[in-house]
Amino acid sequence: MRKFISLLLAFTLIFTLFGCSKSNIESKEDYNNSNPKEMSFITVKDGYLVKENGEKIVLKGINLGNWLLWETWMGFVPEYTDDWGYFDTLKVFVERFGEEKANEIVKIFEDNFITEEDIAQIEKLGFNCVRVPFWYRNFMTEDLEWLTENHNDNRGFQKLDWLISTCEKYGIYVMLDLHGAPGGQSMNHCTGKAGRNELYENEKMMNATVELWRAIAERYKEDKTVVAYDLLNEPQNNGGYEGDYSWTSESEEAVSRTNKAYDILYKAIREIDKNHIISFEGIWSTTVLPDPDEMGYENVLYQLHLYDSEKGMIRYRVKELKTARKDWGVAVIVGEYNNHECEEYAQKLYARNDISRIKWTYKTYNAGSTWGIFNKDVERIDIKTASYEEIITFILENTKTDLFKFNAEEMAILR
Repeated sequence: MRKFISLLLAFTLIFTLFGCSKSNIESKEDYNNSNPKEMSFITVKDGYLVKENGEKIVLKGINLGNWLLWETWMGFVPEYTDDWGYFDTLKVFVERFGEEKANEIVKIFEDNFITEEDIAQIEKLGFNCVRVPFWYRNFMTEDLEWLTENHNDNRGFQKLDWLISTCEKYGIYVMLDLHGAPGGQSMNHCTGKAGRNELYENEKMMNATVELWRAIAERYKEDKTVVAYDLLNEPQNNGGYEGDYSWTSESEEAVSRTNKAYDILYKAIREIDKNHIISFEGIWSTTVLPDPDEMGYENVLYQLHLYDSEKGMIRYRVKELKTARKDWGVAVIVGEYNNHECEEYAQKLYARNDISRIKWTYKTYNAGSTWGIFNKDVERIDIKTASYEEIITFILENTKTDLFKFNAEEMAILR
């Protein structure tokens, strides 16, 4: 009997170990969420996002980072300098291969990094929104001229058109995020080029930003799949930089310049589009944003990005969002987040307080296992020496999502 019990205990232990292992490891095929396919204009009412029928909706989304604006830290191009940005990568392509081939490299990457299969997968994973970071160079030259006279032929609008129509097919809302404004809205490389932050002091740059947003608003003003216009990504994200315009993010200089820019852009869009929500990002607090009633703002969404990995700070920022919703009647969202070891804690806090949130990010290269839902380690290709053909081959062999490792542990938390 004792031997039998020992064998039974051993069997139970083995079964438990293997059973736990199996139940804790999920593949992307285990997800089969389906979103409602009838899109609705989303508006803000009493601090909440609501559909046209009055039903509340909480956005649970994913960012499409590194698609239309490459960020080297999670990309396949070497970080040749600490401040290497997409601008620098494009410059190498043009100098080595010419404008036409440089554009072809970009096109091949964009056509393969995010496809309809990815949008279908995003729906299955349970997301109902994507935030798409883009920059002015998707639409304009460095001299701030439109790439084409006809916007229908402009590759920036073509990519947004494709994304919006594909997302509509899968019941996914789209937030349009100007990640890199002309001249840069911060010193950070995520604008496309580090060390500028010239938007606020350069009338030509601001006029071009206004022109870009007006063109976007004109094109999508009747589109219900577009949920919001995110005016500027992380304005005054200047930490670690020195020189002209490197104002501290929450200083009086930074706040006054940012809110003046917000006001210009808000009014420019509202002359064309009365329907869509306009999102203002507070970096790094909602307290830097204005009282919307005093500014005459309507149908607005206040946004924070939370990369905190300490419970007390996460609670503090969530409290800020709730206060903004209560006192100002604005809807609130965590437009980017990765709370690392506190991810599960943060996720429950967001859900309990009906706070919309958009995870950073969908796919990464060489960024470790915690930053993307799909991650891939590759040997970065030296674009300064590799041939045009080698770069194209590399892209074609390393962009499809099936080649990336699914982050089952992260998705189990987000689920």
